Amino acid sequence: MRTCATRQSRPPAGRRASPGRCTLPDSEELQKKSAGAAKWSLTTEVIVKIISPISQLVLARLLAPEAFGMVATVTMVVNLADMFSDAGFQKYLVQHSFRDKEDLHANANVAFWTNFGVSVALWCLIAVFNDPVAAFVGNPSLGFPLAVACLSLPLTSFSSIQMALFHRSLDFKSLMPVRLASTLLNFGSTLALAFMGFGYWSLIVGTLAANVVNAVGLTLLSEWKPGLFYSFDLLKAMFSFSGWTLLESFAIWLSTWAGTFIVGHFLGATELGYYKTPITFVSGCFSIVTNATTPILFSSLSRLQFDRGEYVAYLRRFQFVVALFLVPLSAGIFIFREPLVALLLGDQWGASTLMFGLYGLVQGPMVLLSYYSSEMYRSLGKPRVSMLVQVLFLVLMTPLMTVGAMRGFDAVVWADTGSRLILIAINQAVTHLVVGLSFCRTVWALKEQIVCTLAMCAFAWLTYGLVSDSCSGVALDIVGCIVVYFAACLVLPRSRGVLLKLVRGDGFKLH
Repeated sequence: MRTCATRQSRPPAGRRASPGRCTLPDSEELQKKSAGAAKWSLTTEVIVKIISPISQLVLARLLAPEAFGMVATVTMVVNLADMFSDAGFQKYLVQHSFRDKEDLHANANVAFWTNFGVSVALWCLIAVFNDPVAAFVGNPSLGFPLAVACLSLPLTSFSSIQMALFHRSLDFKSLMPVRLASTLLNFGSTLALAFMGFGYWSLIVGTLAANVVNAVGLTLLSEWKPGLFYSFDLLKAMFSFSGWTLLESFAIWLSTWAGTFIVGHFLGATELGYYKTPITFVSGCFSIVTNATTPILFSSLSRLQFDRGEYVAYLRRFQFVVALFLVPLSAGIFIFREPLVALLLGDQWGASTLMFGLYGLVQGPMVLLSYYSSEMYRSLGKPRVSMLVQVLFLVLMTPLMTVGAMRGFDAVVWADTGSRLILIAINQAVTHLVVGLSFCRTVWALKEQIVCTLAMCAFAWLTYGLVSDSCSGVALDIVGCIVVYFAACLVLPRSRGVLLKLVRGDGFKLH
């Protein structure tokens, strides 16, 4: 370990280092911990994402699009309430530098009891006023299901603080068994109830069951256990950061769910299912990588926030490794959108093909050029910057989506794509101002992935029309695209080096 005082490197723009108050991890030590965390996190996500698509594939055939639309509405309300109950405490516990373990655990206790108290209060309010809340979000018949689904609030309060502490220490190995157990229980209970004809209730109950497993499992595994301690002084200090994080989370919630609200309001539950289900499926594909790596990025950047050279170098290496998989995945989902929708969702979901393809096309750039920007702001202790970005995006996105929804489903799909490109542009401009990173240099650093993806697209353009009528032909074409892409990567020096390290199991050391 080294202290800030022993290294006179300049912190990222707009951030003052505080010598004597923090310690910085050695780069080699952090690289080693990041590599181990990435292996366990990625292994977990791969297993989970093998299970989840199977569940979604079956459910898409058992449940009508209306059921998914109704559950999307319920989830929107639950996520909003959960965001207020957390109040940004998780990110504070990961990002902040504490004096010692005792100080960390004292703050964890304050965060836990605040989180739990607010969760119970919000659940009681929603349970009492369930019908008005359901009517407000456009589904008056969902009052009672909404009250039941919001039982997730007190359940997640029993796991969120433990989750933050595991993330802070980059201990993703301990999280693996709990994550797998909750996923399997969700999978089994949801499918069983769907086969029995319980409709959207199967999705609600499955989520509650998974939350119970998370709450119990993480509490048992965590070194820290909730204690009878509370301090309003600590709460005040925490809220100086967490308050902005809460506002940021609220802005993200608004921008994330505004499209759902607009589509549901103007077009109805069926179109909402066509809109939201492709987002769920495509996000699931990308989350194999993003869920495994984003917590590691935030934790690692938070430890490096006072060392600009290491901070920027780590970020660039991290983006390069992740882009090796996300850039071709985006292009591939768009190219093969029709057979993928038919395979994953079934014939009744044909109207969602355009949404599936366009969302996949922009999701990779969104992760690399927008989501990671938000992680940078937070790691520097600047959640207000992310909040302002989300507010500006919301101001521009809402009228665009509204006009699109008024003109029909295809129009709102294009409006959604345009709004996501706007968010990328905003984040890249702000990243340049706050961190000093150039958009052109960021894209240039990913030139190998872009070139290899263009080679893959050229191959698909030449072959897809010849095999599009045959399922086996399309499958072979997808395999061919994968082979072409990675063959091109092996020709280019840096991509070849990273891939060979990944094969040996040490690619995420990011040297």
